[in-house]
Amino acid sequence: MGGPPGRHRTLFTETMTGWFAPFSGQAYAVAEACGRASEVGGYFILTVVSDVGAMVLDPDRRSPAFGCVVLPVVDADPLRVVDGQLDLFVDAGPRCVEMRYRLLLQTRAGEVWCLRGVKEVNRRCWFPTVLADTTTLFVDVFRGEAPVGDPAFRGILRMGPAAVAAQGLSFRGEGGPLGLGAIVRFARYYISRVAAIYFGPRTPPRIPR
Repeated sequence: MGGPPGRHRTLFTETMTGWFAPFSGQAYAVAEACGRASEVGGYFILTVVSDVGAMVLDPDRRSPAFGCVVLPVVDADPLRVVDGQLDLFVDAGPRCVEMRYRLLLQTRAGEVWCLRGVKEVNRRCWFPTVLADTTTLFVDVFRGEAPVGDPAFRGILRMGPAAVAAQGLSFRGEGGPLGLGAIVRFARYYISRVAAIYFGPRTPPRIPR
């Protein structure tokens, strides 16, 4: 469906903003509310490189991601993404897939952190919730290179309408005039995976909203 790996890559930029709190066993929504009340915010700007052919062949569907994370509760300066990965549409149960983010971060002083984020895509209501699902990222931030043990911080990042529009306009591709071949292949793959979820029966969410 996607063609040989490496021939139909797409690049897009994603910006998400939200609120964080020190982790003390609380749910994501509670951490988000605490962060908002304390005005402890953050955001990231990522450029993701996806190859539809590779995503079809590789069950991990791993796409490299580059950019920075601004998280003042960790460091006053932006944290550089030294190794970023997005796994798109990972099977997570019946009628449920996840978009999994893993970003290895480094401060200007050389301290290392790890951000793990998940978007859960499932039909939990009688109406499709695709827009909310694909614009809501449940985030844990860990000290060190790997997400081991309890996170140091927890929160939720979201995309508003302006960020969604900016992401759509940021798409660039290879193959065909103006790279439209790769963008069309990516869109077909994305829509087919999402449609398989939202035209099916309802399933309970795995991550508490």
